[in-house]
Amino acid sequence: MRLILVRHAQSKANAEGRWQGTMDFDLSKEGQNQCEKLRERFLKEELEPSHVYSSPLTRAHKTAEISLPAAQVHKIQDLRENDAGVFSGKTSDELSTEYSAIFEEFRRSRNFDLVPKAETRYQIRQRAETVIGFLVKGHNSKDFVIAYSHSGFLVHLIAVILGTNRVWNLRIPNTAIFDFDIDPDGWDVSSSVSGDRRRFQINRFADSGHLFS
Repeated sequence: MRLILVRHAQSKANAEGRWQGTMDFDLSKEGQNQCEKLRERFLKEELEPSHVYSSPLTRAHKTAEISLPAAQVHKIQDLRENDAGVFSGKTSDELSTEYSAIFEEFRRSRNFDLVPKAETRYQIRQRAETVIGFLVKGHNSKDFVIAYSHSGFLVHLIAVILGTNRVWNLRIPNTAIFDFDIDPDGWDVSSSVSGDRRRFQINRFADSGHLFS
């Protein structure tokens, strides 16, 4: 099967430099332009997904609807962004003032276990495994799936696909895509840490070239 993961376009909170978490923000004007560029790319590549899924949050769902206007987009709650707890709605400058010690340590470790009221690293990993399990095992080898999510959660989805417990601090531009070929018959999330490379192929990784064309 083919699986493409997409980060949502720029939101109004992105434009203001605010942490969003599960707070719901609409797309900015620039975000809408990014969606149009992604739509043009998908048209040029003649992509015809068999299934399209999205986070229920507006910034992701609108990105899906604009970039794939002919598709039926199904919302999946588990594709939502990680709950950022007390960081939600705040800028980095505000966090440096209001939660200076916690924020400084978080910037070094990227560990949400440090953040009051945030979703834990374990909870996020479990959700990521559930999502990838559905996207892969819930479809067959001939299916082409596109799923729209968020940068904070995408790094965990990528870690599950790559078969690692390590989560990288990836720079994922708005509307960037991750494109994989995956063998659903040989996939087993429970043994993903074994790193069996025969299960998947990486075609594109955090590719946002359409924004510069």
